[in-house]
Amino acid sequence: MKKLFFTSTVLLTGLLLAGCTPVKHEATHTETGFQVEKHSTHFHTKKHNSVAPKIDLHKKYKGFALTTVPEEYRGTWYRADPYSKKATKLVITTHTFNGYVTYRKTDPNLKLDHNSEKQNKEYAGNAVMISTDSGALKERGFLDTVDMSYKLGQFKGQDCLFMSYGTNPKAVNGVAFKDKKAALKYRKYDFSKVNQ
Repeated sequence: MKKLFFTSTVLLTGLLLAGCTPVKHEATHTETGFQVEKHSTHFHTKKHNSVAPKIDLHKKYKGFALTTVPEEYRGTWYRADPYSKKATKLVITTHTFNGYVTYRKTDPNLKLDHNSEKQNKEYAGNAVMISTDSGALKERGFLDTVDMSYKLGQFKGQDCLFMSYGTNPKAVNGVAFKDKKAALKYRKYDFSKVNQ
């Protein structure tokens, strides 16, 4: 009996400690009723009931300046995954990327450290940095270490954005379409087979 009690106590304590372990979650891109969270290089969506963050085009960040998204990327794009029959929106405007204000880095000497508590406070807010490089729009949070890359293209006659993240910008991890029906039609397609 003592052995069972001891084992149960150890397991319960372990579960409580595991539940209380701080985990760093970096939320990016509020999507109509959903929030995408990044955990290293894995993306997933979860239901999120809070109000979308307020857009402030006048907020200043040290080493960054407000920037304009190139016109060809602007508009409403749709993406669907194999496990859902609904498409989520990706809305890109002149100065916003899915509800986050777009900035460009202006200080090449600015060192960003996602482990810095000071910088996590200083660069908090609904903002992302973007750049255009090698025919792609690259986007990430100020302190993120990996870009999300969006490349304009066509898939089976449909306008789309080929999306990739990580160290291989040619790998296709997903596609967002201009047409919602196309996003749903190809939601189960393995886009990793697509060569850009």
